[in-house]
Amino acid sequence: GYCINLVLETMKTYSSEDGLTEEALVTKLRTCRHHHLFLHSSLRHNSSGTCRWGEFGEGGLLWGECTARHFEWFEGNPVTDLLAKVKELYGLDGEVTFRNVTITSENRPRPLTLGTATQIGAIPTEGIPCLLKVLLPPNCAGLPVYYIRDLLLNPPAYEIASTIQATCKLMSNVTCSIPDFTCVSSAKLVKLLELREANHIEFCRIKNVVDELLLMTKNSELSEILKLLLDPTWVATGLKIDFETLIDECEWTSNKIGEMISLDGESDQKISSSSIVPDDFFEDMESSWKGRVKKVHIGEEFAAVERAAEALTLAVSEAFLPIITRIRATTAPLGGPKGEILYVLIDEICRGTETAKGTCIAGSIVETLDKIGCLGIVSTHLNGIFSLPLKAKNTMFKAMGTVYVDGQTKPTWKLMDGICRESLAFETAKREGMPETIIQRAEELYDSVYAKEVVPAENDSKLQNMCSYASFNGSNVSLQSNSGEKDSERSRPTDRMELLQKEVETAVTMICQRKLIELYKKEKTSELTEIHCVPIGAREQPPPSTVGASCVYVMLRPDKKLYVGQSDDLEGRVRTHRSKDGMQKANFLYFTVPGKSLACQLETLLINQLPNQ
Repeated sequence: GYCINLVLETMKTYSSEDGLTEEALVTKLRTCRHHHLFLHSSLRHNSSGTCRWGEFGEGGLLWGECTARHFEWFEGNPVTDLLAKVKELYGLDGEVTFRNVTITSENRPRPLTLGTATQIGAIPTEGIPCLLKVLLPPNCAGLPVYYIRDLLLNPPAYEIASTIQATCKLMSNVTCSIPDFTCVSSAKLVKLLELREANHIEFCRIKNVVDELLLMTKNSELSEILKLLLDPTWVATGLKIDFETLIDECEWTSNKIGEMISLDGESDQKISSSSIVPDDFFEDMESSWKGRVKKVHIGEEFAAVERAAEALTLAVSEAFLPIITRIRATTAPLGGPKGEILYVLIDEICRGTETAKGTCIAGSIVETLDKIGCLGIVSTHLNGIFSLPLKAKNTMFKAMGTVYVDGQTKPTWKLMDGICRESLAFETAKREGMPETIIQRAEELYDSVYAKEVVPAENDSKLQNMCSYASFNGSNVSLQSNSGEKDSERSRPTDRMELLQKEVETAVTMICQRKLIELYKKEKTSELTEIHCVPIGAREQPPPSTVGASCVYVMLRPDKKLYVGQSDDLEGRVRTHRSKDGMQKANFLYFTVPGKSLACQLETLLINQLPNQ
């Protein structure tokens, strides 16, 4: 029969298959993606040197397949000389070695003939439906499809085939969530790593793959599947490895990448910002590299960029901005008749009226002056103006500087950058000789009424988080728990999400189980169904056992809102939810029920009662 040698330059591997019929060889040529095709001279010359290719091969399957492609003839050893030719083509060093990944063909069925492969649609053929499109789900594409096609065209040995069947049976019966099973081309990754062109995206994909394998080891159902997959993987890759070594290498790889690459959720690499430099500028300059490598490894570079951003802001504010401001002022519609620069000095703006409305009038005046680009100074004790959503791009806030001397706060009479929400009213009154009893009573009244209003803006979010509320809109539930503890005692975001998930699971189980017991007592259900919630992590998907089953699910959105729904296609619904902006890492809880009617009842029940728990 015929022999075919396959060389994978990126992986530095080669394999040989012999005893092939002409049809089997043509089938492999049609389904194998290759850059170069070499034909050995033995195809056209016999031992006596007589040409056979044209005499006997013309018109045959192999002749027709090869003449339709670009190929080269070569002589010599079919393995060593072919490897030498590959090294020459790709400029590889002569000392580079290729690993033999040939799997013995002993006890292995013969490959499919060309006629059979085309008739069943395993090979794309006009007029015949593609078998793989019928067998596999619509969302299945890429590497998994090629693997299944190779199994059909080149059936493995009985032992491997039985292992694959056993794996499929176990997978179809698992009750836990399963990993996303990230598919990455190993040849592409090896090429990028060799050329040192792999970026953080490729490293994150590698980490995803090994983390998914490690996740499988932590579950008894998935761990058994992982062990069964080792032998089929050996047949597909030619790399035999034991289970313990695989896990150890995965842990090492995951830890090493985690030490270097900045993963999602790490917020120590924010884009620089400035009140006078457009954010788009910093975004263009820094977004291509920030958030890729952990900051600890490039601390000097970060410091240099921060210094450059500060220097740029200073240069714009001191040199460029005044020029632009004056140019705008000369053309301002409220300027003088000759276009001279307009200066405005306002002391205690809008102080002579009711505070709230006066504050808003003052804010509107500041916006107008800012818009026309005039120069000026506005002083005020209306602290509420700093909380207004002012549209003022050129306005700068200054505060009176103070020092603390001998137990007293004294003004320095120097302007400082920033906002001051306090005043020296009590200190000034004391200095002017007002009786101490009056000042003390004034301080008591101030603390009882106004002290809460001067909490710094950065604490607003903390105060908001301390509130406990539950609001509902449609099928979206917003939950927020009490968090009166100190910042140092707060748990990490993942822990808070886990706590929320447990609370939601408890509430869902209680609400739905109570309803099912009620229906059972009224004899509206033939048997009492027990609610068993199954979590789906951020990079997990529902098990195959949910296909066609009626499921009720709750989506735990990253913004701590909940979405309640039901579906007979849970995997598709999860994929749809995660395709929306910001929902890629949403977690889910689901449980199955007998029938869509019951699922709809429980969905409505959760929508109405879950916010009250």
